[in-house]
Amino acid sequence: MKRLRSLVILALPLALAVVPLRAGEKAVYQTGKLVDLRCESTGSGAARAQGSFCLAVEVGDMTYLLRREAYWRWSYEPTDFVVGDPVEIKIKGNDMYLKKSKGGDLKTYITRRERNAPDKKPTTCALPVTTQN
Repeated sequence: MKRLRSLVILALPLALAVVPLRAGEKAVYQTGKLVDLRCESTGSGAARAQGSFCLAVEVGDMTYLLRREAYWRWSYEPTDFVVGDPVEIKIKGNDMYLKKSKGGDLKTYITRRERNAPDKKPTTCALPVTTQN
């Protein structure tokens, strides 16, 4: 029992020392280009926001379509971004974070990833619709 206690006493400070290192890591941002930004109406309500946003960001040879829901009227809306300007981004799983001009990150959800082809325009929020006769 004393061995176990000694092991815990030695291991606990080492385990706790790793936590601040992880918290202090800085996120690595990449530079992309905002290709498209559109507001889409989502409904109405007294406190509910009136729109969601579709953003298209080109990073290297990939284009990402992103969705940002403004759930409340006082939620941040990405209307200060300029289409065609560079944006600083980081990707974590299915989320993309865009650096806002006034500080902080805008969290968006990646809805589509598409590899760019030289003979084709980058994907935008206005996806083409095809019909069959």
